[in-house]
Amino acid sequence: MKKRIYLNMALLTSIAILFISIILCLVFYHQFSKQIKKGLREQAQVFLNDNTESALSELQFIEERYLRATLILNNGDVLFDNTSEAQSLENHLERTEVFEAIKYGDGESSRYSQTLGLRTYYYAIRLTDGSVLRLAKTNQSILGLFTTVLPIVVAVIFLVIAISYIVAARLTTHIVAPINKINLDGELSSPYDELAPLIRTISGQRKKIAEDFAAMQKVQDTIHAITENMNEGMLMVGAGGIILSINRSATKIFDTDSSFEGHNIRELSRDLSFINAIQKALSGDGGNMIFTKNSKIYNVLISPVFETGAILFLLDITEKARADERRREFSANVSHELKTPLTSIYGNAEMLYEGMVKEKDKQSFYEKIKKEASQLMILIEDIIKISELDEKNDVSQLETLELASLTAECKESLAQKAAEYSIKINIKGKGYINGNRTMIREMIYNLLDNAIKYNKQNGSVYVEVSEEHGKTKIALTDTGIGIPQNEQERIFERFYRTDRSRSKKTGGTGLGLAIVKHIVMTHSGSIKMTSKPEKGTKIIIYFPNVKELN
Repeated sequence: MKKRIYLNMALLTSIAILFISIILCLVFYHQFSKQIKKGLREQAQVFLNDNTESALSELQFIEERYLRATLILNNGDVLFDNTSEAQSLENHLERTEVFEAIKYGDGESSRYSQTLGLRTYYYAIRLTDGSVLRLAKTNQSILGLFTTVLPIVVAVIFLVIAISYIVAARLTTHIVAPINKINLDGELSSPYDELAPLIRTISGQRKKIAEDFAAMQKVQDTIHAITENMNEGMLMVGAGGIILSINRSATKIFDTDSSFEGHNIRELSRDLSFINAIQKALSGDGGNMIFTKNSKIYNVLISPVFETGAILFLLDITEKARADERRREFSANVSHELKTPLTSIYGNAEMLYEGMVKEKDKQSFYEKIKKEASQLMILIEDIIKISELDEKNDVSQLETLELASLTAECKESLAQKAAEYSIKINIKGKGYINGNRTMIREMIYNLLDNAIKYNKQNGSVYVEVSEEHGKTKIALTDTGIGIPQNEQERIFERFYRTDRSRSKKTGGTGLGLAIVKHIVMTHSGSIKMTSKPEKGTKIIIYFPNVKELN
């Protein structure tokens, strides 16, 4: 007994110490690596608005023991490196972080050295003139970190083993001596208080059997409660298709009640595919099927139970099925919208190629091709934007944004277009939200762009930002052509245009407001619109304010 206690104590304690040490090393390594990545990003942001020349002058003062800094031209050639001669370094164009920075504006990666046992983190940003600044920092590997603390862990384990031996010897003496004095042939009594739990356990076995039986009943009741409160419908069918059990969700699906237990499954549904699937499961062949009931779509999982029964789970997949349908419609719309300008481009180009166009008309054909190609590029960009939004389940890179100042930035970008239409844009108020700068700016830009394109000559656009009922509100009002009442509900649909002739003239794709709505929903906001033909349109968006999100 002494040996067993000793081994168990020593083993369990040693494993616990080793496990805790590994966990601490992993946590410390993760946090340190995270801090390194954050530090690289913060230091890189200092150079965000620099060009190659200004960045190069500042990089001269970065010591290699603190940070590795590399300046790379947009063709991948190394211009400067504070740890090596730039001329001796190979082309960096294929490096992941450099490639991403050239393409997207920034990029990051990490590489592990088997020889040194070190991991190096890289972060790169694109400078204003197209060159790339890359910062790197090296961190000790998790194995190296664990090796450092291993001697301390081993010493603690040896100490635990020694203490465990002493404790085990004393525990064994105190445990064994009273047990040897117990008379098992007579009435059980405890010579020491320490043995009282053992005596109570032995004498209470008969009582425990009764309690176990009650517990089994309780488990059965619990299982019944769980099945009754499941959101998914559940049916148990016995031999001959007799319903053994039906939960509350299933009764709602089939418009019946629990009294239907004991009836044949054919009385519940006359759907032949549904009945046939159950019959297959009763024969030992499970599977799943799609079942429609009361405009709802269900995925039915059917599994055989033992030899003479089957269990069915009905999962509501209506929203998923409708989302798939919307996705298919989107694909079809994309094909149609792309085909129209491509057909025009191809037709005009073919006529030019075949020499079917008079010299004086060639310029007109070139302009048509250019216009359709430009429209095609705009359409593709919008398709890419909304596809990217569909792929994102949450908002990343949140920051505090002031909507009025962001609107002013968009106004400046659209100043030339507004001047062409003689549109005045007025902005007032102030309001803050937590959001993704790129997405929110895209939202405001699309709203202003629409308000300009579909406005009247010498019209106006009014943007008001305010705090209202704990929400941050941005309201955009124009004096444009307005939207008919029967079309207002569809205005946020993808590829939907109210005035297709004007949309074609102004370069509209039918995706601008769909993108706006997607961005609003992604930021847990709400959007509504009011419009009167020939008088104008007002769009109001509410966002959770900064306090609510924090």
